[in-house]
Amino acid sequence: METVYKKYRPAHEILMEYYWYVDHILQEEKFFKEEISKWQTQADKLYSEFEEAAASERKREENSKSAKLAKKLEQMRLTQDLVTKIKRRNSK
Repeated sequence: METVYKKYRPAHEILMEYYWYVDHILQEEKFFKEEISKWQTQADKLYSEFEEAAASERKREENSKSAKLAKKLEQMRLTQDLVTKIKRRNSK
């Protein structure tokens, strides 16, 4: 039968190691909070740029000649469909 002994470590060494880890964790947490705030700032900036670009593209698309022409053609088609339906109804 084999007996396994645990290596003796004085309490003050364990406590010093514990405080080292706690200090290290706090430093890393502070560092990552700073990094995250930088990343969040960049993400917010990019999203606002996206919103501006999307609004500009929508406005440009709505005001383009082809969009205006497409709207007019659609309106003419709807008008023609309406006239056709009225003629069919009157012919019955």
